[in-house]
Amino acid sequence: MKRISLLSLAALALAACSDTAPTAPAEDVAGNALAASRQNGFVNVTNDDDDGKGSFRWAVGEANANPGIQAIRFRGRTGTIHLASTVTYTGAQALTIEGKRAVIDGAGAGGVAFLATGGANLTIEDLTVQNAPAEGIALEVPAAATGTIKVKLSHVIIKDNKGHGVLINDQVQPETQDGVQPNAEGSAASLDVEVAFSSFSNNGYSVSDRDGLRVNEGGEGNLTFASRWTKSEDNAADGIELDERGNGDVTIDVSDTDILRNGKFDPEDLDDGFDIDEYDAGSILGTVVRSAAIDNFEEGLDFNENNAGDLRVDLTLVVASGNREEGIDYEEDDDFAGGGDLVTTMTGVVANGNGVDDGDAGLKIREKGLGSLTANVTGVDASNNLRSGIFVREDADGSLASAIAKARTVGNVGQGIDFDENSTGGLVASVSRSTSSGNTLFGVRADQQLPGTGALQLTTVDLTGNTGGATTGSNVTVTTAP
Repeated sequence: MKRISLLSLAALALAACSDTAPTAPAEDVAGNALAASRQNGFVNVTNDDDDGKGSFRWAVGEANANPGIQAIRFRGRTGTIHLASTVTYTGAQALTIEGKRAVIDGAGAGGVAFLATGGANLTIEDLTVQNAPAEGIALEVPAAATGTIKVKLSHVIIKDNKGHGVLINDQVQPETQDGVQPNAEGSAASLDVEVAFSSFSNNGYSVSDRDGLRVNEGGEGNLTFASRWTKSEDNAADGIELDERGNGDVTIDVSDTDILRNGKFDPEDLDDGFDIDEYDAGSILGTVVRSAAIDNFEEGLDFNENNAGDLRVDLTLVVASGNREEGIDYEEDDDFAGGGDLVTTMTGVVANGNGVDDGDAGLKIREKGLGSLTANVTGVDASNNLRSGIFVREDADGSLASAIAKARTVGNVGQGIDFDENSTGGLVASVSRSTSSGNTLFGVRADQQLPGTGALQLTTVDLTGNTGGATTGSNVTVTTAP
């Protein structure tokens, strides 16, 4: 019997396989992989080219053309992508960009680095956007948008862009200046913005009023904002600004967020750390926890509720020190008188060393229009300010009720604690287990400006060493207990 070698059998087997399953060319394999990814709802960025297959621009173009694509995923070790023009997403479907720590450099883009205009929800993760001559990332809401548009930024770094670091805009005329009745036009959509584990730095150094992160909401709709483990520092204007015009509330949930050294670019209009402006009907609601606003060039926290609506934001374990005006400026109806109450609880707040340029106090709480003020303040240190320590004031029709406990207001250039009621409403205030000493005016001032009698209760309060004296005021009955 003729023997067949193993080598011959192997050759026959290989030939059989070659006849029945030919190997596909590499380009066909890549094409099949691309088709599969499209079918599964995503496309991959595989190189750092400005254009062409596998580039970020190409991937966004694929999402624009195919509403089934809902994710762009960076793959491999993508280097820095140098854009030659703006990359624009126009799709209406929700899109997630998974950056895998890629860097998009917009220095050559001629404007915004990445722009979204379709009104879709947008999630961006693990991506750096830098050096654009305008915004690093911008989302423009279409005029016909409805419902809620959600924007989520997670582990993003937004730095050195000449415009806003990130701009989310739903206003027709966002450039309307403060002090002038704003144009409230915008879409009927609400905005829901969430930022986590991200940073915004050195943005906005081109023209006045360009922030680290700016959210503009106009027309009907609410603005909801959440920030966790985020930093906004050294931006030209505000570190974070929320601007709500038209009917709708601003609701915030901020924790573990640091806002440092913002606002120095325009000497004629220095800016804040964290600025909220709410115009027309609507309230400002929410919490700020374990956060800091330090060394900003105007206010540290500047929350203004204008026209009808309440201001109800609580602070816990917040530091607002070294700012050049107020550390914390809570004002209901700052520019346009309306109606609504101011209600706040502040616990464990530090507002020291503020006011080198201007302002009223380290911690200022003021209700200006129709409505009442209720402020409960515990464990607050407002010392060494170049204005008063704590200033609580109510104007127009309404009453002032404030309880301050375990406070320290020492060494301020002004009053230590100042209660001021300027309407026909009553003043009921108390200070307990506190120290207000070494101030250049009075330890505690309580003043009922218009006819009526206010009441101030002092319990275990150290009022020594104040240049003006222990207490002062008019139309207020002061009761002191050990």
